[in-house]
Amino acid sequence: MTSLVSPADAKALIGTSLSDANLQLVIDRVEAQIAEKVGAPQSDAYDVQVAKTLRGEGSLLFVPTEIYSVVSIVEDDVALDSDEYRAWAGGVIERLSQGTNWGKRCVVTYKPADDRSKRKQVIVDLVRLVLERTALKQESIGGEYSYTAPGDWDAEFRKAMKKLTFQAVLLCLLILT
Repeated sequence: MTSLVSPADAKALIGTSLSDANLQLVIDRVEAQIAEKVGAPQSDAYDVQVAKTLRGEGSLLFVPTEIYSVVSIVEDDVALDSDEYRAWAGGVIERLSQGTNWGKRCVVTYKPADDRSKRKQVIVDLVRLVLERTALKQESIGGEYSYTAPGDWDAEFRKAMKKLTFQAVLLCLLILT
């Protein structure tokens, strides 16, 4: 798969002395982490599909990203027809008809929406975070230079990743009202 961000793209936004080859290694690692978390990016032909196995709990299922289209849903080993569910914005799938809950095991195959432009920004943010990560908690040299690192690098990573993932609480409130 071709990288969404090139070393030249990253260097335009991030100050680094890494060689292009080493910077590409960092970019590839970040893109792999994103793909592991939310799936591969969509293509121009919209031929990328993601299959997620979800536990049914109530009338809504949540996939981690925006849905372009649902390919299929298999609920407790039974394939559903498209009139038995509705996909909502943000990665929510509602079980129809009114009052019907999802079965225990649902396999949802869907095409994710094209979020490549948003991914590019997140990739740059995460590459910057990786490159700036340091073991120093605080450093000061003669009052002219000072450095303070974030207290929790993992929290910074999660904060950047939230830009790509579905935020269930707000959308559920909108759907249920």
